[in-house]
Amino acid sequence: MKHVYGTLQNSVLRRIKGKGADWAFTPSDLADLGDPRSVGKVLTRLIQAGTVRRVRRGVYETPREHPLIGTIGAGADAVVAAIARRDGLKLLTSGAHAANLLGLSTQVAAKSTYGIQGRSRTSQGIGRAVEFKRRSPKAMMMAERASGWVAEALRSIGRAHITVERLQPLRARLSAKEKKQLSEDLRYAPAWMRPFFLELTRDE
Repeated sequence: MKHVYGTLQNSVLRRIKGKGADWAFTPSDLADLGDPRSVGKVLTRLIQAGTVRRVRRGVYETPREHPLIGTIGAGADAVVAAIARRDGLKLLTSGAHAANLLGLSTQVAAKSTYGIQGRSRTSQGIGRAVEFKRRSPKAMMMAERASGWVAEALRSIGRAHITVERLQPLRARLSAKEKKQLSEDLRYAPAWMRPFFLELTRDE
């Protein structure tokens, strides 16, 4: 039995190392390597050895030492991605976060919030809490697409604060594929956003 667990542990370690330090995972990501009980025992051993750590219930990462800030892990985005894979969720990023990453705002989101189709809930763990908020089916049609990022960013900024000039840098950065997504998803955007979607898809 020791040999069996040793072999499984090696397989788990290869999977974790192969994914890199920025990968968070759940037992579901290891389901093809062995039965749940055996995988759970291996993870317990690896936690005791300090090789992995539990971020929150059912989610793990590989801790590593940073010379300035001490022990760090995969990061909040990786943890959220692991939860999404496990629960089969499509995610719609929060407006403030989207606006910041798209260069439409310099404000940093105070908390990690994602739109989902299921029930609203909060996940606690290492670092700040992650909030999953129920969103409308129409909004979720744009999840994990450029159109979803843009729609949430525009909603966060507010109609009164959006100008053609403010959108110019983003329009220049969008790829042809992303502009196509905005055009395809125009029907899912609120009526007031559609002129801005069209502006962003406009060619020079």
